[in-house]
Amino acid sequence: MELVDRYLHAVKFWLPRKQKHDIIAELSEDLRSQIEEKESELGRKLSDAEVEPILKRCGSPIAVAERYLPQRSLIGPALFPIYCMVLRWLFLYFLLPWFLLWLGIAIFSPDFQADHPGIGILGSLEPWWLACTHALFFDTLAFALLDRSQVRSQLVNTWNPRSLPAVRDPNRIPRSGTLFEITFSVATLALWLQLGAFHRTFHALGVTVILSSLWPYFFWALTVLSLASACLGCLNLSNPRWTPLSACLRLGIDCYCWGLVYWVCRAALLQSLAVDGLSSDKAAALVRSINSLMANSAIWVMAIGLLVMFFDVRRILRLRPIVEAK
Repeated sequence: MELVDRYLHAVKFWLPRKQKHDIIAELSEDLRSQIEEKESELGRKLSDAEVEPILKRCGSPIAVAERYLPQRSLIGPALFPIYCMVLRWLFLYFLLPWFLLWLGIAIFSPDFQADHPGIGILGSLEPWWLACTHALFFDTLAFALLDRSQVRSQLVNTWNPRSLPAVRDPNRIPRSGTLFEITFSVATLALWLQLGAFHRTFHALGVTVILSSLWPYFFWALTVLSLASACLGCLNLSNPRWTPLSACLRLGIDCYCWGLVYWVCRAALLQSLAVDGLSSDKAAALVRSINSLMANSAIWVMAIGLLVMFFDVRRILRLRPIVEAK
């Protein structure tokens, strides 16, 4: 029954990672046996309204999970999973991208290396360490106070089975996103070919742009990327669920995409620029500025690319238990 599945999913969220599957299997068997016993007594299937009292007798998801969680003095087991989740979000979405950005700057920026010679480069991480310390301290303090307030009792005692969130399938691929990816890839490829983007010289609105001899390589590389993205979109459209194959293909395409963008930023593809009313010296300075700006933005591109690939790898690792179970 959907209500039971939602209840079990809510309980599972609070359980320790290593024990959750065994505990949920035991709890599921107990709940379904109670429901089957009641159905045998009535001679019919139970409605959701009749299942609710059985779930309420079992207890709220937090209260049920609390029986299996280790006792902690500072933050009780009812709030400890949320505490860990908040810390994990802070690390993954704030502290880790910050560190990766610092690492990219430290490796690829000569100016930064000149300003922080030798071991002094670690001193530039001081704001990051302070952010880590403050995040840990204030998060722990906030949850310790919440655990001693009325919030905990409300979480445990005030609940309704019908208010439980629906079970979300993390491996389902939304068709809307897949259709957008296919449309975008095909439109990019069609526009790319129609504009004749493999040429190195372009004229528009009194501006003449000449690109370097490396430009045709980028043209064909982007063509391959668009075709690969469209093919993966068609594969996901036929089977709208992540599989080890589609997840690995997604990782490969993303690595190729961000590697290509990083190369474009570092390759100084703009060779010369001619604008009506602009002297050749100013045009050359403008070319140097644009290429320098692109080169400096490569660090941000690398940081975003690493973050995207991190989630791609996590998706593949999440699929591994499914493959092993089969």
